[in-house]
Amino acid sequence: MATQKRLLYVITKSNFGGAQRYVLELALAMREAGYLVKVAAGGQGELIERLEASGIATYEIMGAQREIDWRSEVSALLSLRTILKDFKPDIVHLNSSKAGLLGSLLARLLRVPTIVFTAHGWPFREARSRSWLMIAWLGSYLTSIFADRVITVCEFDTKSTYLFGTKSKQTVIRNALSPFTLLPRTEARKSLFSNEIIAKHLHDVWLVTHGEVNPNKNHTTAIDAVAEFNSNHPAKVFYTIIGAGELVPSLREQVSLRGMNDFIYFMDHVPEVRTFLLAFDLYIMPSLKEGLPYSLLEAGYAGLPVIASRVGGVPEVIYHQETGLLVNPRTHTGMVEALALLINEPEKRSLYSNNLLEHLRVNFDQAEMMAATKAVYELGDLP
Repeated sequence: MATQKRLLYVITKSNFGGAQRYVLELALAMREAGYLVKVAAGGQGELIERLEASGIATYEIMGAQREIDWRSEVSALLSLRTILKDFKPDIVHLNSSKAGLLGSLLARLLRVPTIVFTAHGWPFREARSRSWLMIAWLGSYLTSIFADRVITVCEFDTKSTYLFGTKSKQTVIRNALSPFTLLPRTEARKSLFSNEIIAKHLHDVWLVTHGEVNPNKNHTTAIDAVAEFNSNHPAKVFYTIIGAGELVPSLREQVSLRGMNDFIYFMDHVPEVRTFLLAFDLYIMPSLKEGLPYSLLEAGYAGLPVIASRVGGVPEVIYHQETGLLVNPRTHTGMVEALALLINEPEKRSLYSNNLLEHLRVNFDQAEMMAATKAVYELGDLP
């Protein structure tokens, strides 16, 4: 009888963004496939709560955090070493850049048979200083060298990346979702907003973005677009930004300076926010950097017409003027034009959203994603 393989997922943070959803859904699927699964993550956030509620054991990586701090790195390295020695995984699957570098080095030193790394959008594509980007590139390169297999979540990250001598290790496995529950519009709005807000914006166009509020997500440009649109059009956009993050205070100040307090609304992190997406009319993703975001797939499955930045793997989901509208994230002008088109031409809204939903059903099948990932695990220990 074959011995049950031990599979450890490692991720830097345990909040609940796209990479964490990826880990959660893979962990559940691979447990069903017969693996003994555990997850190691920094902190005690929503990911840990969901895993433990599902009966999957977890480890906390002490000192794990996104930003670089050498004392924290040493703490995280020692903590992860203890975890690996305790669990003795046959396969370690690393997610996020910091977990990838530390985990791949340790797993190689401890002779873990199979080391897999998923790049959820390479960090050296962020808008950072030249020195930071050089360090990020080197870290990504070393991770790819130490790993047996590298999964990229979009074609873009494989075709446009120069990590010499590692191409043969790379496999593209796009993120995918299975259908999920959606609350009807009235119920969704009442769950998120007060009756006063609903009544005040009853005749406005409801626009939404959901996800972590950080510099990569580029909310500031979307705010400028909504402010300009509302200044020049009789129809008004009511824009809701759902998510927590470091930039919320500065974005609130920007909204106030633009005189948009009545039309731009901030909402903290909402668990299972995708359930409430039918509260809105349109979806916007103004990001400067993405891999292949779950939030975009969620908007598509909810049937929302989408405006999204032409970055990363987004054009593999949004075909311009076919499954949505693509815009340049570095200027708000294109976003204003996209809003005007979708608001003034309802037949195009319906066409794009229907096309997007069909595209997701045909080309982003979660069962295929899980099968492809399982195949990577089985091949990972080959030379």
